[in-house]
Amino acid sequence: AQAISAQGSRASARAAAFGAGVIFSVRSVGAMGRMPGFATVTAVLAGLGVAYSSWRVAGFVGRLRDYRDTARRGALPVPEGFVLGGATAERAKTMQWFVIDDQMMGGHSQSVLNMTSDGIEFSGVINTKGGGFCSCRTLGDEAPLGIPVEAEAIEVTAEGDGRQYKLTLSMSKDDLWTMSAPSWGHDFITEAGNVSTWRLPFSNFTASRLGQMVADAAMDPTKVTGIGMALAKTGMDGHPNPHFGDGPFKITIKGLRVV
Repeated sequence: AQAISAQGSRASARAAAFGAGVIFSVRSVGAMGRMPGFATVTAVLAGLGVAYSSWRVAGFVGRLRDYRDTARRGALPVPEGFVLGGATAERAKTMQWFVIDDQMMGGHSQSVLNMTSDGIEFSGVINTKGGGFCSCRTLGDEAPLGIPVEAEAIEVTAEGDGRQYKLTLSMSKDDLWTMSAPSWGHDFITEAGNVSTWRLPFSNFTASRLGQMVADAAMDPTKVTGIGMALAKTGMDGHPNPHFGDGPFKITIKGLRVV
């Protein structure tokens, strides 16, 4: 019943958006009834263009909402004993993670999470046709993770595959879905089959929104509410990731600690 109601609401929203544009067209015709035919036709086409654009936006928002709800339902608790070391909040010890792929934007990449005795295994297949990323992140970013004010960096211990990954941090609930707040990222390059630890200074993290760099955005580590991992076609500097491309990937996160 809830699913039917949600679908009905989205259909109503799209119909309303389209209707608003059509009304704009009709009013334009009325207002320009005495104008030459070309001007009248131009006004009608402009209104229909508004209607079509509004309809597409409403449809995209609905698909995004569906993807979000499905992704959240698939969240998995971290392996026993896996915590964000150095953080003080209780939720830093009971994190749940879920995947977010470029399918939310019409892409075809896909990934999965497996919680194992070795850590958080994040793997999948990148498809660069129509997309450009796979990612995972924590669920329930209502409150800070408890990063101490004196912390200067976050350490990542992982076994990779030779690709360049990005550790991501967020300070706003649902920032990814509202698309109004940036997230912060820091790249690190893995070596295939080797376990390494990277120290990522908070001062070096860069902000981005929808793949675009955000200037003059300040990150306060004590207000960080979410943490994630991404394999994307662009790096933290906005330039192409030289280690990105079609095919399988796999990284196992063995530890996270703020220092």
